[in-house]
Amino acid sequence: MRIVRNERRIRVLSFIGQYATLAGLLALLIGLTISFTKPEWLVPMLVSVTLGFGLSVMGGFFADRYAGPLAHHDALARTLKGLDDRYALLQYRLPAPHVLLEPGGCTVFVVKAQGGEVTYEDGRWKHRQRGKFFRQFAGQEAVGAPHAEAEHQVRKLERYLARHLPDIEVPIRAAIVFVNPDVTLDAAASPVPAFYGKKVKAWLRGPGKRKPLPA
Repeated sequence: MRIVRNERRIRVLSFIGQYATLAGLLALLIGLTISFTKPEWLVPMLVSVTLGFGLSVMGGFFADRYAGPLAHHDALARTLKGLDDRYALLQYRLPAPHVLLEPGGCTVFVVKAQGGEVTYEDGRWKHRQRGKFFRQFAGQEAVGAPHAEAEHQVRKLERYLARHLPDIEVPIRAAIVFVNPDVTLDAAASPVPAFYGKKVKAWLRGPGKRKPLPA
C-alpha cells in the first residue's frame, strides 16, 4: 500500500500538540504562583490561568490526533499495513482527512483513538472510560457522533470530486475505525460500519470488498 501524506501539516500540528501543552502548564503554574504570592494581582492571575487552560486543551487535542503512538495517521497506516499496491492511503491531502483509494472506489475513514467502552444503541453513541472527564478536560476528543462525521466527510469528498473529475463517477463509502487497543466496541447497529482497527483489513478483503471499476 502506498501512503501519501501532508507531512508539513503533520509536523506543525504535532509540534503544537507537544509544546502547547507544556506552555499551558507553565502558564497555569505562573497563575498559581501569583495567586499565592501576589493575590492583589487579580487580572494577571486570571489572564495566566485562562491562557494556560486554553493552551493545555489545544495542545491535548492536537497531541491526541497528531502525536504519540495513537496519532491518527500512524495508527491507521499500521492498521492497513499489508494491503498491496492496488491501494493508496491519502492522509490530509483531500477534504476528508483519511481516504483509501481502492480498485473499486474510495473509502473515507473516520479514526477514533478513545479507550474504554464505546457502544451505539438507539441512534446514539455512548462512551464510558475511567477518568473520562479529566481526559477530555486535558483535550481528548469526545466520541461524538462518528457516523454523522463520516457522512459529512463523504459529502465533502463527493463535492470535491464532482468539481475536479466531473466526467467520472467514483463510488465513495465510509467506515469508522477505533485504533486504541484498549477499546471495547459494540456498534453492530451503526449506520456506518465501525470496527476495531485489527478488523479493517479482513472487512476490506471480505464483506467490504468491491468490484474493481472498469478501466
